[in-house]
Amino acid sequence: MVQFEGLTFGYSEKLLFQDLALTLQPGTVYGLLGLNGAGKTSLLKLAAGALRAQQGSIEVFGKNPTKREAAFLADIAFVPEDPWLPAVKPAVWLDRYSVFRPCFDRGRFQVLTQEFSLESDKLLSKYSYGQRKKFALAVAFASGSRLLLLDEPTNGLDIPSKTQFRRVLAEAIEPSRVIVVSTHQVRDLESIIDPAVILHQGKVLFTIASETMNSRLYAAHLPDIDVPGVVYAEKDAVGWSALMARNAAGGESLNAGPASDAADLELVFNAAIAVPERLASALNGEALVSRYDGSLYVGSRDNGSRDNGGKQSGYSDAQNSELRRPTEVQR
Repeated sequence: MVQFEGLTFGYSEKLLFQDLALTLQPGTVYGLLGLNGAGKTSLLKLAAGALRAQQGSIEVFGKNPTKREAAFLADIAFVPEDPWLPAVKPAVWLDRYSVFRPCFDRGRFQVLTQEFSLESDKLLSKYSYGQRKKFALAVAFASGSRLLLLDEPTNGLDIPSKTQFRRVLAEAIEPSRVIVVSTHQVRDLESIIDPAVILHQGKVLFTIASETMNSRLYAAHLPDIDVPGVVYAEKDAVGWSALMARNAAGGESLNAGPASDAADLELVFNAAIAVPERLASALNGEALVSRYDGSLYVGSRDNGSRDNGGKQSGYSDAQNSELRRPTEVQR
């Protein structure tokens, strides 16, 4: 288990997290989502012991990451967004570095490097960005570590490699292992990350299990959003891409049009940033007190991004402080 308690961390005068609390259970692939600058990479580095918190505690399988003990470092695998690799060939790397990981599976590593079509006679430093990313992922998945921290793992991967990555990621799920995937490419991974953890304004705004999300929400394309059940919507060329609330009986909202089988995680994330109270109500099975008027959406001038100081358009300062409270929606 990985646990953050009362975590406060920042760079220089900028406070990134304040009193953050988060528990990560084994056997799970967590999707870490947030706006640019929300602190996703920093949170991964804190868990890996590469950064130190100003206040609070972090515990990774009973160990303190800041002590960076050899057994702890062998039990985590951190893949950064842009991995650095030495000027050696894969076989040399394997002989030189895998010895620091007692549970490293050489056979699995060889299989993964072949599946990822990595050149064995080329210096790692000469690999392209995508090849370096695939090599680092092969190392992580073969490491035997109980904590895998993957920062934007699909960036730089071509379409076939993304398909391979999803399959390998699914195969890596074990009862004793925690996997955390930080990503902006939610459509690449929404079928496998569960739950989604949304960071915003220094807090865990939502932790949403897939079962809860899909039992309470669904995606639909609407010609008009003046219908019941719209949680959030985005204008497109021919109508609205909408996130809809299912009714209390488990069916679709009235007059909502055709629905997909599942919620759209990108819409769910945007709703969490733009209209968190409406999303929380829908996830809790509560009736929406008003219809969605389309004035709040990510990408508009009045949204929840840093362009307007992180405030939600249409909410007072007092209400904005209330929205920063973490909301946890589990199975």
